[in-house]
Amino acid sequence: MADDTTRYLCAASYLDPGYSRRAITEFLVEPTRPVPPSPGLDAGRVLTEAVRARARRKNYDGLLVGLMAVVIGLSWDNPWLYGWIVLSIVLVVARAGRSTVNPKVLLVLAVVAVFGWLLLTYADEIFGSSRYSSRYYDDDYYGASSGGDTARIVVGIVLAVVVLVVVTIERWSLWNLLTTRFKRLAPPSPDSGSLTGLLTEDFRDELARYQRQDEFAGAPGAPLVVYRGYKPFVGAGFRRDAWSMAIPLERLEDDEDAPEERPELTTEALYEGIRAAIANLRESSALSPDRRLAGLTVTEAVYTPAAELIDHLAEPEAAAFLPDIEYPPHTRLTADHVARLRTEPKEWARYYLCFQVETWDRDLVLTTFLHVAVDDTTLYVEWTPFMLPPIRPEYRAVDRMRQDSLRPFWQGLLAWLEMPASLVGRIANLASWIRQPKREPGVLDPDRYGAANTLRELASVNLFTDYFQLVDIERYEKIIESRLLPSIGRLLEEAGYSTAKFEEQAAVVINNDITIGGDNRAPITQTGLRGPRLRTPGRPTRTEA
Repeated sequence: MADDTTRYLCAASYLDPGYSRRAITEFLVEPTRPVPPSPGLDAGRVLTEAVRARARRKNYDGLLVGLMAVVIGLSWDNPWLYGWIVLSIVLVVARAGRSTVNPKVLLVLAVVAVFGWLLLTYADEIFGSSRYSSRYYDDDYYGASSGGDTARIVVGIVLAVVVLVVVTIERWSLWNLLTTRFKRLAPPSPDSGSLTGLLTEDFRDELARYQRQDEFAGAPGAPLVVYRGYKPFVGAGFRRDAWSMAIPLERLEDDEDAPEERPELTTEALYEGIRAAIANLRESSALSPDRRLAGLTVTEAVYTPAAELIDHLAEPEAAAFLPDIEYPPHTRLTADHVARLRTEPKEWARYYLCFQVETWDRDLVLTTFLHVAVDDTTLYVEWTPFMLPPIRPEYRAVDRMRQDSLRPFWQGLLAWLEMPASLVGRIANLASWIRQPKREPGVLDPDRYGAANTLRELASVNLFTDYFQLVDIERYEKIIESRLLPSIGRLLEEAGYSTAKFEEQAAVVINNDITIGGDNRAPITQTGLRGPRLRTPGRPTRTEA
């Protein structure tokens, strides 16, 4: 598995049960939900591993819950069982509060406290020091049943040891799976593991959709993203400082040096001119570390909200988006529809030109979205940068796991000690069932047709992990923006319009640069949108979209 993003997200399903559940709920529950764009990510492979991880977890939980039910039934009157229960609760509490309490110290104190409680409460039963008062040594109590009780206790102890063996095998097999299939430079391995198991859902039909998602990747037209919720730019991550401007246009008086025929200033001409100017950054090798700008991509996309799409199903144009309510919306629009939306956007369908730079081995992605419109009197420009941050550090733990480590055996012992307290969670996992939300018959729910996140976004956290990541995102954003504004000014001038008003508003954008601050785990969000910003006195405030 060569791609690190796919590798980490496959491992995340085994490391974090919550991630696999969120991924399945988002992408495999609704058969009419479209496959969201995920550049550089094998979504089918990740979702397959999410289903396998859930089936694996349920199978082991079913086995362990069954064994523990027998152990508790056989040992209900054994004082050691109650000591085990108390110890497991203490360990779970200690693990939950390990950020403020030293877990090793708390573990030692818990063991001492449990054994002390057992000695004080059950001293007679354990040591037989009060033979005539203890029911374990009362001949009348035992009589013919003493042999049966002894066998019951022995079987309970043996099954408790079996539970230890099973949970240790589970931890060891998981460790072996992570360190062989998902380690760095691991050779491709055949898929292994069942997609169904004890009390698990069957998602095999839905997984087939994701294995076919690249069929139309090279087709004419542009991607169509049908989204639900507030954010249209599914997969782009977190929004940075956005801005927009509306410029009144004034014709220049023709002079002798003016060309006889000036090019017409149209929306199409603006997009083409800006696209060419920014695409030239691919040749600027000295501007970016590791020549990341050479991989700059310029693409198109159309975004439409699912709720508005459903509201406009009666319109003829809607058939190009959602021809049949029993199937997902199209993932691409034809070139003719894209060209029409480029110059005549709808309230429920918007065209954007997208510029994307992948850096830090595709771990950090900057995507900027441009929308322009122009007529004889006004120019409108909308610029919205987004940043897709690194994957959560806990999902990268597979790179720190040594294949021949003894740690899984220690983890198995710890999981066994915590077993009584974890039974509630295991039973809840067994009883859980991922299903479609209940809906009123005959009511068309827009949420069935819109995507809200990608697998990559579900695994990201809004934090930089390195100072240079913050610097590089600032770098690429400013470099791309530096080509945008001059290209617009040049197009205005060539078409015979005054650039004074445009340069005045462009100066606001340029002067309102962002000051880099904070430690190396600073949040990605821009202070202009989410908190106070330190500004240079006298500088104008940036217009936020």
